[in-house]
Amino acid sequence: MLNLNYLKSNLLDFLFCYNTHKIVKVKNRRIGILYRIFQVVVIAYIIIYEIIEDRLYLRTDPPVSGAIRLTVQEPKIFTNSSYCSENSLPLTKPSSCAEEKLPCVYWGAKEIQYASDATGVGFFTTRANVAKYPPGACNFLSASSPEDACIFNSKTTPGEVLMNKSFIADIENYTVMIEHSVGSVDGNIILSNTHMDGQFLSNDGKTVIKSYTSASRFETDPNANGDIITMKEILDAAGAKLDACSFAPGANKDEYESNRSSGIVIAIVIEYENVLFKNNVFTYKYHPQVIDGAEYKAIESIYNVDGSYTIKERHGIRLVFEQYGKISSFDFITLLVNLTAAFTLFTVATYPIKLLILYNDFKKNSINTT
Repeated sequence: MLNLNYLKSNLLDFLFCYNTHKIVKVKNRRIGILYRIFQVVVIAYIIIYEIIEDRLYLRTDPPVSGAIRLTVQEPKIFTNSSYCSENSLPLTKPSSCAEEKLPCVYWGAKEIQYASDATGVGFFTTRANVAKYPPGACNFLSASSPEDACIFNSKTTPGEVLMNKSFIADIENYTVMIEHSVGSVDGNIILSNTHMDGQFLSNDGKTVIKSYTSASRFETDPNANGDIITMKEILDAAGAKLDACSFAPGANKDEYESNRSSGIVIAIVIEYENVLFKNNVFTYKYHPQVIDGAEYKAIESIYNVDGSYTIKERHGIRLVFEQYGKISSFDFITLLVNLTAAFTLFTVATYPIKLLILYNDFKKNSINTT
């Protein structure tokens, strides 16, 4: 017969019982020393890799990209570049890409940078030609119908050459000033590069081409608002050579067209990271890399008052910037959670010790039975 009192008593014992582990103190120095060694290894792992290397005391977010602005300045003294021909017309077919020569023009900063108000990108002219096309039979500013659409086509319209294909002289000695800013997701951190130390690395990711600090910026130019670097230093860091043959699909390989003539594209990644053990202090690194087989051309169309067009065809160096990295700030809760998870590794140190104790106990019992 079912005993309800017995069931109630056992059910209550089952629901409200409390289990605890039995602690046994093993007095064995060899096992104790081995256990302490395991503990030291775990502590060293937590301190070196978890705290120092992985920076568990920081709350990490991807950076919020700010504005990137480029300003170019012409050299104070121009030189006669080796790729400039003395004639006003292009020379005959060169024997190699390095020997390609064209007439040279000496332009100022505003002439070679197009467009000057772009953010995150920059274009600097290395070759250009200019032509003027007479006024058409229609005015594209006036209303029209599909039958009398006013469309200008420079390929079918005869024009007057104002400037033959020419190289921009001394382009390697122009200087570029880079201004960039970055912020955190929560908006508590907003910094410009003038408040950080930085490095411009080569494309191998190791060689430092140029370093930037508050002191070095002031020495270069007391009025500078960014990082100043020459065009040659950017090209060398990216592994790009303007006199090398262009492998772009649109390059004229039969005429040994060089990168200076066709144009190139250089991608520059700006990587941000925290300074070790310093809260809200950051550094950055420029990582440049030339895009193989890429050329760049820009067409500048100017509509004149008399209805004529002036077309500037530009080829040159295209710089494309991307911001990347980790923006971190000290957070006690993040540190506490990560340390709690890390210290659970101490339980791992007990497993080999328990196995060793069981093995010794089994070995002793086996000897006693024999």
